[in-house]
Amino acid sequence: MAFDTTDDRGFFSRHRYWFFGALALGAASFYGYRETRPLPVAVIEARNGPAERVLAISGRTRPQVTVTIVPKFAGQIVKLTRDEGEKVNAGDLLVQLEAEAPRAAVEEAESKIASQQRAVAEAQRNFERLAQLKERGLATVKEFDQSRFELDQSRAELVRLAANRREVSARLRDNTIVAPVSGVILARPVDQGQVVATTTVIYEIAPLAGVEIETDIDEQFLAEVREGMKADVLIAGLPKSVAATLYYVSPKVDPRTGGAKARLRLDSPVEGLRAGVTADVNLIIERRDAAITVARSAILGREQGARVQIVSNGIVEEKKVQFLEWPSERVIVVAGLESGQQLVAQPRAELVGKRVAPTTDYSQLRPGDRPRGSAAGRAI
Repeated sequence: MAFDTTDDRGFFSRHRYWFFGALALGAASFYGYRETRPLPVAVIEARNGPAERVLAISGRTRPQVTVTIVPKFAGQIVKLTRDEGEKVNAGDLLVQLEAEAPRAAVEEAESKIASQQRAVAEAQRNFERLAQLKERGLATVKEFDQSRFELDQSRAELVRLAANRREVSARLRDNTIVAPVSGVILARPVDQGQVVATTTVIYEIAPLAGVEIETDIDEQFLAEVREGMKADVLIAGLPKSVAATLYYVSPKVDPRTGGAKARLRLDSPVEGLRAGVTADVNLIIERRDAAITVARSAILGREQGARVQIVSNGIVEEKKVQFLEWPSERVIVVAGLESGQQLVAQPRAELVGKRVAPTTDYSQLRPGDRPRGSAAGRAI
């Protein structure tokens, strides 16, 4: 019939409205799921346990005392046996000064003593002879007394010459200078051949047994620092840290650095430790048997505005906290948190009120949401 027609449209043309409707419904469903599904976030846990507040500072080793070597008499240096940085043992030869003049003085003193000993012997014989003559009445009392006076004078002169010999002999010995202690040569400001006076420093020696740590403590922390505090010290070149005790804090602050000098004594001596070596000092300010600690990166704000974001029943909530402000990766929270609560590792204002899926598996997070560097270590 003329009214019979054949529908030759394709399948897509006949069902295109159903197709676009299904596509729109799928997109709406995906968008809704994405908006309502929990957002994975990195979390850390508030820990309750032993805690320390540690002040990390840098310093260097230094000798507790420095032994200065100076000559007792002026003279010319003919021999120097050590250079800077070399070790020396007590009794080792350090300096030989020119000794011709003192040696000649010793020889002259010995010659005078020999001559005076002969004079004393002669006076002794004269005295004994006059004593015998006096007993037989052949010598006067005046002659006897004069012989005794001459004997006493000769003996006194012999004592004086002996003292002079000891003096010049000591000067000869002092021209050879030995190390009074074992240690390391810190400085040798003179050279061989130089003429030195009694005020000239020839060597500076640091005893090995008396090495300590010197550092600066910033003025903002001085109120917390007290003598007697313990510290762990890692010295360059040593495989492990050593224990030390703070024994001195300068009463004044250097206006150039804003810090005060502090010194720590090692609790046990370290064999062969040199002066001038870098030392990382962890000064223990406070120890607590139990305290809640969290990573500093999990706290927003400071003082009265300090707050954290906790995950409660899958929802991020913001909570005020009080903590001890201290330059460390973990801080002690004194109010606002309970042990075991989960905190957002990298809090952001837009997370408050959101439904989240807390995780410590960073592979589930987008690269931009993963803690990086030391923040990742603190979050674990």
